[in-house]
Amino acid sequence: MSSSLKLTSTKAYQEVIESLQKDNKKINPFALAQIDKISINVGVGRYDAKQQADIADYLSKITGNNPKQVPSKVSIAGFKLRKGQIVGLVSTLRGTKMKDFLTQLIYIALPRTRDFRGFSDASFDANGKVYSIGIPNASIFPAVGFDPSVQFGMQINIVFKTNSDLNKELLTKLNFPFKRDI
Repeated sequence: MSSSLKLTSTKAYQEVIESLQKDNKKINPFALAQIDKISINVGVGRYDAKQQADIADYLSKITGNNPKQVPSKVSIAGFKLRKGQIVGLVSTLRGTKMKDFLTQLIYIALPRTRDFRGFSDASFDANGKVYSIGIPNASIFPAVGFDPSVQFGMQINIVFKTNSDLNKELLTKLNFPFKRDI
């Protein structure tokens, strides 16, 4: 990513945080909503070694991080799974890379989704600290493109620093596409 996009995403994020502070002056500044990290998970157990390497390469292009390989902890004969076999890839983003990824997701990737109507606001966990999104096909990211040989989905978890009702308001101010009630 270019340095101007990095400055823009960090600056825009900071402006949204300042806007939240102005709107909620009675709340302690440490209790305001802030994103702690974004975790991207991809299950690769059904792919062969070459496809797993391609998916890891695509994931590193999307996030800017090399993903961590997650091995199987136990063998399960019914699934033809051996202990130590790679079953997943995980990439955790913080700081500038997190803000850049969120900007890329909101403004570049999601608008490329066909018939997209927004995400449900019910995807917050019970405490309201984690928001989970499932992306069925990663081809919405320009770094992956529409390569028919490698099609994979991913789970994106946005983890907040506090358990607050302001977490949804933060995502809304960042122009996160929630479903609209009609």
